[in-house]
Amino acid sequence: MSSQRLDNIRLQPSGRGNKLIPILLIWGVALSLLVTFVWYENGLGDAIKGFYLVPWIIFAGIAVLAPTAWLTYKGKFDPFHPLIFAAWSYVFPAFVIGGVIIAFDWVNPFFMSFIDDPKSQLPLSLVYVGVGFIGLTVGFALPIGRYIAEKCEPRLPKWDWEPNQVWIPGILLLFAGIGVNLVGFVQGIMGFQRLTEVGIFDASLYFLLTLLSEGTMLLWLAVFTTKEKRGIYYIVFALLLLMLPLRMALLGSRSSLLISIFPIAMAFQYSGRKLKWQYTAALGVILLLAVAIGVTYGTSFRNIKGSEARMDAGDYVGQIGATIDYLSNEDPEILVKNSAQALADRVENLSSLAVVVANYERLAPYEESYGLENNIINDTLTSFIPRFIWNDKPPTSDARAYSDLYFNYGENSFAISPFGDLVRNFGPIGVPLGMLLLGIYLRVIHAGLIDTPHPALWKKVAYFPLLTLVSYEAFYATIFPSIVRTVFILAVSLFLVNLIARQIRKSRAS
Repeated sequence: MSSQRLDNIRLQPSGRGNKLIPILLIWGVALSLLVTFVWYENGLGDAIKGFYLVPWIIFAGIAVLAPTAWLTYKGKFDPFHPLIFAAWSYVFPAFVIGGVIIAFDWVNPFFMSFIDDPKSQLPLSLVYVGVGFIGLTVGFALPIGRYIAEKCEPRLPKWDWEPNQVWIPGILLLFAGIGVNLVGFVQGIMGFQRLTEVGIFDASLYFLLTLLSEGTMLLWLAVFTTKEKRGIYYIVFALLLLMLPLRMALLGSRSSLLISIFPIAMAFQYSGRKLKWQYTAALGVILLLAVAIGVTYGTSFRNIKGSEARMDAGDYVGQIGATIDYLSNEDPEILVKNSAQALADRVENLSSLAVVVANYERLAPYEESYGLENNIINDTLTSFIPRFIWNDKPPTSDARAYSDLYFNYGENSFAISPFGDLVRNFGPIGVPLGMLLLGIYLRVIHAGLIDTPHPALWKKVAYFPLLTLVSYEAFYATIFPSIVRTVFILAVSLFLVNLIARQIRKSRAS
């Protein structure tokens, strides 16, 4: 009863502060528009090369942040609400802040030359982002998502786990995920490396990483909800903390440490604890540190390794040691400068989207030869047949082929984003409609697993991978096939967890 009461805690509107937020937002927008108009009328924009972008940046910023402002005003701010998470984890930094980075000419990627008319195509890209996010918000707000969740909820399992029943299954999930990581690492499909040929089990290995997400989330929830701090509590806590630097070191990714913080923050949020301003401020500081450390390490690791060519495990681990040695001896000023530039290059993805907006009609006749034509429909239809059954299944959403066609450089995976993928496949009308459909999906998982009258520990565990599988820098085509595969893995693995938890409960009762 007490755990259910904690699960049902909802933040209520409190005090005048929340009511002032939309007022301040409106005044801020009005002031921004006024400054923009005065600046433009007096020719003051010549000092900023990309000043023409400012009104469109403001439009996209309002569209992206409006749900956050509204939910905060209603006293329902949740950093892992689908609309807030989408805005702050990727869309706002990549396109709104990315627009500011371009306006001030802080980055100059080589592919800017592929944008024939930046003064029309960069603003148009921001319009697609704004309209797309409005479509996402409308899809989430429509009652159809809630209706589907309410129809499905009575058919969901009624598993009721206590924190002290999930230590063992959580550890088993965690080690199963680590094992998958190690197999993928040896195969050359995990970490900063890649194979030139797609293996028949590569996709299966990739989606089995869901086990690691499940185990991590389940154990952090147990850590934050348990009242009996025995020996296993401290062992699990130490293991989870140790996983943070080890995973960052092995993956060599700039964002791996940041992503590893998400399940900790989500478990804290959904453990029934009240979200105080001190916790929010602490989370903000931790996330900033995770970004800074991750970018510094990831950039240095990639520079030292040089390419994504596959290495023997021993040589790959040697790159980790070389990176740590470099970071220990390099001038801090140089590290800060290189990391800041790398962060700006990594955050800004408006220019990548603008390349697609500028060229998708001209390059459409060539997409078939690259295996990219109608990739959203084709990927959805073919994804239900595993590659180990259909050995010659074409990779319809091949990031390397996309990079080769649009950026004339197939040795890197450039961001496309759902906005770019939708406009490539269906034209401008596809952006709001496709994002609206995605918004309905997000409402279904949020209403069915989090905002539900019957909360349960397993639902919070399932929510994390189902939310984070939506990548706002990858193909839209991969989202719904990923949902099917992830749901299958969740169903099987959580069923096994329940068997173990039930057996532990029976043994203790007897």
